[in-house]
Amino acid sequence: MPLLILLSMVFFGALLSAIGGIFLKLGAMRLAPIHGVFDLFAILLNWRIMAGLTLYFIPAMIWILLLRKVELSLLQPLMSIVYIITPLLAVYFLDEHVSASRWAGIAVIVIGVVMISRS
Repeated sequence: MPLLILLSMVFFGALLSAIGGIFLKLGAMRLAPIHGVFDLFAILLNWRIMAGLTLYFIPAMIWILLLRKVELSLLQPLMSIVYIITPLLAVYFLDEHVSASRWAGIAVIVIGVVMISRS
């Protein structure tokens, strides 16, 4: 598989997964307290949570397609790019604060992803 296509599919899957996480967070913040099993049905009625789960499902399908062509030892670390995208989206959409030490950890991930993608 050409590297550009591989990286595009990985990035697209990671982006959808990160957006899914944002939707899950937004949905979870709007849930009423859950006191019993029947209250769990509120999760199924929350469109944000359902959107988040759907956006997690699509990258899983991309993952399966990629696993047919790419070594797992290469693919798994590349998928960690979601750990870069998610904090960026959380800062923008959720107004979260990301500490300097967390950004440093993300920088280490970026360096690792670049090293792995070149191997």
